[in-house]
Amino acid sequence: MANEENEGIELEKDTDLSFEDALSRLEETIHRMESGDSPLESLVENYQSGVKLLKICRSKIERAEMKIKEVTDQEGKPTAEDFSNE
Repeated sequence: MANEENEGIELEKDTDLSFEDALSRLEETIHRMESGDSPLESLVENYQSGVKLLKICRSKIERAEMKIKEVTDQEGKPTAEDFSNE
């Protein structure tokens, strides 16, 4: 349980997680919550961490979608612009 309590503290420090890392942590959090072995306080902390991780994942997906939109034209074909300076 001490590990679960530290998860929330670590999450605040790791706001620059990769999508894959955030998704993995989210899946671990969901698994802990679904196990049914955690006390209510731990469930609340895991829920809060899960919400933060979900926001990180959504933000990463939204940024990826924006980048895809930047490099495609209205017909969905790749553009020839150089975006390497961004």
